[in-house]
Amino acid sequence: MEQAERSARRQDGVFQALVTGVKMMAERPILAGGMLLATVSQGILQGMLVLALRKILLGFSSEGQATVMSLVLGAAMIYSIWLLRAAGSSASDVLSTRLADSVEIAAIKRVLAKLLTLSVRFFDKNRQEDIILASYHDLKSLRNITLAVGELFQHGSRLAGLVVVAFIMSPKLAAIGFIIGPLGLLPAHWFGRKLMTAAVRQREAVSALSTSFLQITGAIKGIKANRGEARMLAAAADNTAAYQQFMEHSTRARATSRFLFEAVSGLGLVLVLTVGGRDVAAGALTWQSLLSLLVAVVAVYSPMLGLLNVYANIQSNLATLDRVNHILRSVPEIQDTPDARRLTGSPAVIELRQVSFSYGGQQSLDSVSAVIRRGETIGIVGPSGAGKSTLLSLLLRFYDPTGGSILLDGVDIRRLRHADLIDACALVQQDSFLFGGTIADNIRFGRPDATMDDVIAASRAANLHGEVMEMEQGYDTLIGHGPAARGLSGGQRQRVCIAAALLKNAPILLLDEATSSLDSVSEEAVQVAIDHLMEGRTTFVIAHRLSTLRHADRILVLDEGRLVGLGTHQELLLECPVYRALWAAQRAGLQRTDAARKTAMAASESAC
Repeated sequence: MEQAERSARRQDGVFQALVTGVKMMAERPILAGGMLLATVSQGILQGMLVLALRKILLGFSSEGQATVMSLVLGAAMIYSIWLLRAAGSSASDVLSTRLADSVEIAAIKRVLAKLLTLSVRFFDKNRQEDIILASYHDLKSLRNITLAVGELFQHGSRLAGLVVVAFIMSPKLAAIGFIIGPLGLLPAHWFGRKLMTAAVRQREAVSALSTSFLQITGAIKGIKANRGEARMLAAAADNTAAYQQFMEHSTRARATSRFLFEAVSGLGLVLVLTVGGRDVAAGALTWQSLLSLLVAVVAVYSPMLGLLNVYANIQSNLATLDRVNHILRSVPEIQDTPDARRLTGSPAVIELRQVSFSYGGQQSLDSVSAVIRRGETIGIVGPSGAGKSTLLSLLLRFYDPTGGSILLDGVDIRRLRHADLIDACALVQQDSFLFGGTIADNIRFGRPDATMDDVIAASRAANLHGEVMEMEQGYDTLIGHGPAARGLSGGQRQRVCIAAALLKNAPILLLDEATSSLDSVSEEAVQVAIDHLMEGRTTFVIAHRLSTLRHADRILVLDEGRLVGLGTHQELLLECPVYRALWAAQRAGLQRTDAARKTAMAASESAC
């Protein structure tokens, strides 16, 4: 069933592409109107060229005599028409390119805007390289289709002009030439389907090749640490070979299609010459008209070949639009209801009521219930994969629970405006990500209207200000990507994110192992700032070092998605076996680390 639907989509793909191209032109009437005017002139001037040639030839007498003045005037007329046609062709090319550029830029903006509206689950379900390719590379196909629509009008206009003139001169011969010639287009449909298939495979090869680049650039340390260079190169070579293979398939299909077209269209030319020659011998047609008609028939095959290329280009480019269409057709999972309520101020109570969440058939949270009061600091601990980060994602409504509900002051967060919920929360994750721009831009990312004094105050609180001031450009130092960007250490990057969360000053703080990248000195300084910030605010803290949570008001313990403990540090040590095991394991690890450090120091002193 799915295969049949896909085949049906491909069969009307060209028509849909042309409709899309025409709609895009209609949205830009000045560019489209100018291009159409320049294009239509091509057909008129093409026909005028043939008629002017015929007029000059008819100027010869039966003895083959013609005045010098008539030849000069005729040549001047032909050259003038030729120049006008060339000017119109150039104008059409320029306007078509500008129109295609405009369509491409608008499409890029549209896709980027759409991506920012989609829910987090969309990015979980789709590979990053596919999204990147669709957002940039595949949109080139939309540009190519727009150019193809412009070429369609240009070739169609020239074809129409030549056909009209040919029928004026000899309807019988024109019918012979223009019925036989188009038969060469029949194989184009079959080869067009081969081009579509090759383009789909080529797109898959490009995706695999891009994956190789992403793996090499993103995991170079792991590759080198495991001497995996040869294996990565071999995998990339296989992907490159597949890409080359499908490019060759596409080239062969195009070449074969063109050969069949020219072979069949040549028969039309031969028939016109044979039948026309008999008419000339019988006196039913002048040799000047036959020669002019032959020129028209030969000339008409050029725009027909152009139409064949347009068809092939559209077929090839349609295959790469699947990912773009997938993005544009996607509907955000998280949306406000029509009666969504505003959230103002800090909620007094956050309630987890039998919250469950499953993803891909796997249960991440199972009937978690808890009531958190305003100003409480809630630690979240548990083994790896227990659902700690999932719980924070549900609080931010990156996902909706698959069971139960989360309530703020008795209102399900699904009935609140999502923008208000996001404004009420500040998140710092374990894997810090910085945006391209200055340090100041990144700190004020969650609060764009913050003053420089606010930025510096937040930076001081995050124990970052001194290091920033040691940089040559200070808070104007570029970070992220680009040749002028500066690299920051893991601890510095994390403290930039912490400063951004401090500056946002939201009533609900979500800290997902926010201090994991800091050394002990920096962590202590930042923890003091965070402790100060948490006063009067509700805070959820995931921490890999349980010692940092001993002073939390309560600690929520998860194990395999289930709530197995909720209480203070001391209460959990007495009542929760899972927490007690985690605490014992971490203390044992710290003791081993201290013992190893002391042994190393003793060995060093002995060597001295």
